[in-house]
Amino acid sequence: MPSFSEFVRRNHPIKWEDAKAVSRTWREYILMYEQHQLSGYTEEPLRLDDSHIDHFRKQSLFNTLTFDWSNFIVDQKNDTYGAKYKDNIVKTKTDNEKLINPATEDAAKFFKYEINGKIDIADGLSKNDKMRALFTINAFNLNESSLVERRKVILNIIMNPYNNLTDEMVLEALADEGFTSVVEQLLKERNREERTL
Repeated sequence: MPSFSEFVRRNHPIKWEDAKAVSRTWREYILMYEQHQLSGYTEEPLRLDDSHIDHFRKQSLFNTLTFDWSNFIVDQKNDTYGAKYKDNIVKTKTDNEKLINPATEDAAKFFKYEINGKIDIADGLSKNDKMRALFTINAFNLNESSLVERRKVILNIIMNPYNNLTDEMVLEALADEGFTSVVEQLLKERNREERTL
C-alpha cells in the first residue's frame, strides 16, 4: 500500500503508537481489499469500528516486524477468541512460529468442520502440521461456543437434504454470514455426496 510505505519512509516510526493517526486507514484497506470484511482468524464478518490490527507475530517478540505489512491481520476486538485470546496464549517465538499464518498459508487445508460446528484437524496432515493445526485452534480459541453455533447454522443450511438449494443459491444466501472456508468445504462435501448417490 503506497500510503503505508510512504508513511514508514517519511516518519521512521519506532513503536506502534507512532502510527495511531493513520492506522485506521490501513485497517480499512486490509479489511476491505485483503480480507473481504472478514476476520483474518475466525472468518466472521467484521465492521471497521469493531476491528483492530493484530500483529500476527507479536510485537513483544518480533519488534522488527512492527511495521511489516505482511504481519498485519485485522480481527475483532474480542477477549474470548481471536487475536486478543492468542496474545494470552503465545508467550515465545517458538509458540508464534507454530501458528498457521492466514496471510501466507492456506489455513483451510489444515482444518475440517464437523457437523456440530467445531473445527477439527484435517485428515492427511503430517505430524508437524497436525500439531500446528491443534495449536492454532487452541491459541485462537476457534471452538469458542458462539463461533461453533454460527458455524452450525451454516452447516445445517448447506447439509439439509430438503432445502434443494443450488451452490449459487447457498453462496448468495450466505454471502454476508462470513465463514467462507466452512461454506466452501461443505459445498464440496455435499457435491461429493450427491455424486455418490
